[in-house]
Amino acid sequence: MHILFIPSWYPVSRSDVGGSFFREQAQALHKQGCQVGVIYPHFSSLRNGIFAKEKHGIPEFEIDEGVLTYRSYGKNWFPRFPVGIKKLWEYFGTQLFEKYIRTHGLPEIVHVHSMLYAGVVALRVKSRYGIPYVVTEHSSAFARGGVTNSSLRIAEKIQHGAARAFSVSKSFSINLDKRLPRGDVPWGVVPNIVSQKFVDAPIRKIKDSQGFVFLNIALMNKNKNQKNIIKAFAKYFLESAHVSLVIGGHGNEMNALKALAKNLGVAARVKFPGMLSRSQVLEAMSTADAFILSSDYETFGVVLVEALALGKPVIATRCGGPQSIVEEGDGILVDVDDVDELGRAMVRLNTEYSVFNPHEIRARCIERYSEPVIAESLIKTYASVISKDPNSSRSLNELSVA
Repeated sequence: MHILFIPSWYPVSRSDVGGSFFREQAQALHKQGCQVGVIYPHFSSLRNGIFAKEKHGIPEFEIDEGVLTYRSYGKNWFPRFPVGIKKLWEYFGTQLFEKYIRTHGLPEIVHVHSMLYAGVVALRVKSRYGIPYVVTEHSSAFARGGVTNSSLRIAEKIQHGAARAFSVSKSFSINLDKRLPRGDVPWGVVPNIVSQKFVDAPIRKIKDSQGFVFLNIALMNKNKNQKNIIKAFAKYFLESAHVSLVIGGHGNEMNALKALAKNLGVAARVKFPGMLSRSQVLEAMSTADAFILSSDYETFGVVLVEALALGKPVIATRCGGPQSIVEEGDGILVDVDDVDELGRAMVRLNTEYSVFNPHEIRARCIERYSEPVIAESLIKTYASVISKDPNSSRSLNELSVA
């Protein structure tokens, strides 16, 4: 089966973590014997400088662990104008698509990751070449009311043209059904995968006398709400010298979080290692005792399934995605923006740690989110869509590439 991913964001280097779960899903499908390609026109912000040194307009190709990957680079000249952004994606995305098929042939199906604005490329490809596409939506902007009416109209056209549409969690699909109803074929759910690297890593750091480490890894913005973790930690573990907190990541809230830890008297036991690579995330999770997600809203929560794959119990807010992830025995769910409930959950994990069996936690995670499980589910979906589409078997020779 030949599958082409068109993501709305994607890693531009091996060290880039943005969209890394799209990349890992593409690689998982390749491992299952599929031919998988990715095309990604990257548009950087004008705030980086109009004349900043970048590979403007020059397509870049690599075979990334078996995945045929094409990127191009340009500026987002219309950051506040959805129609302008749509035109940029249509033009540069179509150019990349035509370059891709000249070498690798037509894909049988296109998979769009996040509709705005990769979906406009898939819609154009479907119109011109008759190739069906499916959508997986990831952007929390739809649920948080952050999508303008003009962008919503573009998304409506994209989802209307999709053979199937999914989100990454049940609560998010329910929300999308209200905003972008699909009639008789409602929004389904296909969760993100957990990378095989987390599944293969040894289970480490069972609680011992040397201390207890809580870990959070996320962008440092207001939605991630790490300030509540620090407040709970200071309130419930102020005198617990053996308990520490690590907050990995970066963002515009970092200085405020460091100041809060200092003001609350816990700066010596709250560490900020900064931005972490994928391998550093794995190492940090492996050596922690428990993971905390404190967000106001999440469509899924990839870091949660990564922690579970390493056998770590988790604490997560009931902010959307986590309710579909955290099962009995995996950890504790708490209300959004409730410092005391979060603090009590942290105390419970620390004092009742032996109740949470790391090997059972990992087994449940593998059963739901491992690469083979999600990849096989996707392949069945693709096959169903292709078999029902009369144009899906058309060859490159039957179509004009020009």
